Amino acid sequence: MLVFEREKLVFLALPKTGTTALETVLEPMAGMVLRHAPNLKHTPGYRYESFLKPYLNKCGLKNLRTTCVVRHPVDSLGSWYRYRSRPEKDGAFNSTKHMSFNRFVDEYASDVPAKWANLGFPSRFIRDNDGAVMINDLYQYEQMPVFVAFLEQRLGKSIVLPRRNVSPHAPLDLSEETRRKLETKHPQMFEDWESAQR
Repeated sequence: MLVFEREKLVFLALPKTGTTALETVLEPMAGMVLRHAPNLKHTPGYRYESFLKPYLNKCGLKNLRTTCVVRHPVDSLGSWYRYRSRPEKDGAFNSTKHMSFNRFVDEYASDVPAKWANLGFPSRFIRDNDGAVMINDLYQYEQMPVFVAFLEQRLGKSIVLPRRNVSPHAPLDLSEETRRKLETKHPQMFEDWESAQR
């Protein structure tokens, strides 16, 4: 999470949306940086609203706009699947090395996912307890140049993103049945991506 006090902007870092590359470039411009430890780096909207926004308001930082990048649900799950298939994860409880992507997504969309498919849900990152989206500006990961243009205009700086945290290649075959199961179980994930700016 990054706070740009002069530009009145807060960037919330949803996992698997290029946050490492973004933060590498944006950190020197930010007045407040929560990075490295996942529970700090990936502070969700509801924690920001409950704890950090009141603190920032007391510091005189009011009317801050929040922004976040969202990724297509299947593509996001594919990134998690590939990330957990790395050799460094061999033998770990959440390794996906010896399973298909279809099995991984099918388990993720089950009522009680196994630990190796328990990732949390992007919709909970950007929505409040009543289900309303609490982020001011959502952008699609797949349209990163649009988000970069927004940042350049808002921050007044030219931005060139490096490649970071690139997961290994792996086949991402998904059956229609499993995709429908995912869409039925987590419709908000698809709604949020569709509503994001592109």
